[in-house]
Amino acid sequence: MIYSKKIEFTSPCNMLRRSVLSGLVVLLSWFMVGCSVFDDPLPSYSDTSIVNVGDRAPHFVVESIEGELLSVAGESDPATLLVLFSHTCPDCKALLDATQKRINDGVVPPRIVAVARGGEEMEIREFVQQNGYTFPIAANPDAEIYYQYATMYVPRCYVIDNEGYVQYISFEDSANNIDALFSHTALL
Repeated sequence: MIYSKKIEFTSPCNMLRRSVLSGLVVLLSWFMVGCSVFDDPLPSYSDTSIVNVGDRAPHFVVESIEGELLSVAGESDPATLLVLFSHTCPDCKALLDATQKRINDGVVPPRIVAVARGGEEMEIREFVQQNGYTFPIAANPDAEIYYQYATMYVPRCYVIDNEGYVQYISFEDSANNIDALFSHTALL
């Protein structure tokens, strides 16, 4: 009996594809095992809050992308809805869209100051123009303002009274709570 062995020639492209695929399988397997080994839950919004209801809000002054100086929680500042967001966050965009929709619908907004966590001024300016936001928004590239209020997660909304105290906070579902945020601020 004669045995014959078929010899296949593998092109360099096929060898590269097999190597990449094998690497992805190994990496995916490692990631899946890694996820099961590291089962510590992520901290909650409240666990990452620095400022809570009843606390004096950190005072800051920031320049909006329109050049207006915005002061929050100062001695003579009015009640303010402070929105901390990221221009790359879908939930943040939903919140800002809901805010603008309420304004477009004729709802007189409270004083709103929105501050971006990170992002250069040009990025934030472009984001604002693309989405048609008309309320004051400031860039904060180093996130210095954000880190006075929290260590993780956006969006975050703080209703701050005219004495500088936090009266209400809304976290992740802020887009659905925009009416409550407006009314809480209007009552102050």
